[in-house]
Amino acid sequence: MKIGVSFDGSGSFGDALAFAKEAAAAGVSGLWMADHMGYREPMLSCLAFALATPSARLVPTAVSPYLRHPMPTAMQMATLAEAAPGRAALAVGLGNPLFLAESGETPEKPLRVIREFVAAVRASLWGEPVTMEGLRFRLAGARMMFRPPAPIPIYLSPMKEQMLRLSGRIGDGLVLSAGLAPEFVAHSLALAREGAEAAGRDFGALHRAGYISFVAAPDSAQAVAKVRRQLAFIFRNRFIDESLAFSRFSIDKEGIIAALSRRDFAAAERLVSDEAVERFAVAGTVQECCDKLERYAAAGLDELVLLMAGGLDDHRYGLKVIRALG
Repeated sequence: MKIGVSFDGSGSFGDALAFAKEAAAAGVSGLWMADHMGYREPMLSCLAFALATPSARLVPTAVSPYLRHPMPTAMQMATLAEAAPGRAALAVGLGNPLFLAESGETPEKPLRVIREFVAAVRASLWGEPVTMEGLRFRLAGARMMFRPPAPIPIYLSPMKEQMLRLSGRIGDGLVLSAGLAPEFVAHSLALAREGAEAAGRDFGALHRAGYISFVAAPDSAQAVAKVRRQLAFIFRNRFIDESLAFSRFSIDKEGIIAALSRRDFAAAERLVSDEAVERFAVAGTVQECCDKLERYAAAGLDELVLLMAGGLDDHRYGLKVIRALG
């Protein structure tokens, strides 16, 4: 079982770098840095991780074409690949609607925009002149003046059915959102497989990763309490609605969104029940967490990316789970 860890940008850069070193020493397969607006920057963070660790894959995720241009994105990724040959990968996604709205962006025609962005970044990384009249951007022979030393996989970060199918058609892999139950993970991967097979691609060759809200603690109740804020942050995303409906589970989404919009995190946490934590996160003792992670691996994931809740001490305690699984 491959285990990655994710950084959401809410903690300080110094703490993230220190923990990245410790996680790499514990044997994690990947260091995934989120691209959340207003938080720590993922490309710079991954470069620092690259220089401080010997082997883990470095994945800025999920970069949105509604907030980034393909040519600077290719430049950043190719530079990261030079710093860490064979270890750089990129995840591309639509972006959170709340953050997009706060940035003055409305995601129109997302399938086309994602497809054009991936094509432009991929062609740029190959060193080709890129000419494209895209919906979001125009390239008129733009060209990289150097190439990365090794191919850079581009994963999609899909939620809805059409984007899941697109990930199978054009992605080198996919990374699923946190906040999904194992049965919805299996359902999502089946849709991506259909997309791959329709395009004549080998779905088994694609990297299948998934974020998992996670915290381990000596006491189960303590772990459950610490993961609530993270789940509230995930549940604010309207793209999680299909997962909730699939699991026949309802939450006060409007209440969570309203609380987070005014940055009232305590109020948002109170709207996340114990049952929600049990269904959509992994929280508990070391052994309980190991058992619950096995369910996600059985759903078809190659890499379980732990979105660690709590503070730095909690993250360090969570490394006990990684070592136990290793």
